[in-house]
Amino acid sequence: MGRLFLVLVLLAVSLTVVKLIKNKLDEPRPKLKKGSSRKDSTNNKMVKCLHCGLHIPEKEAIKKGDKIFCSLEHAEQEI
Repeated sequence: MGRLFLVLVLLAVSLTVVKLIKNKLDEPRPKLKKGSSRKDSTNNKMVKCLHCGLHIPEKEAIKKGDKIFCSLEHAEQEI
């Protein structure tokens, strides 16, 4: 009789866990706006280094006039 009770308790717990997991997976996820990121929602624009072609966030880029570079070394090599 004790084993039957234990089996019923384990079955109830298992069904509850499965139901919770299913509900979590079925939750609608918030849609992202085009160009946004889940990690960083500040909407950083990516720019391309004129020298090597590396894409970097615009706030980290080195700007010389209208030209964009990923580092001071590349900016100095192009000038």
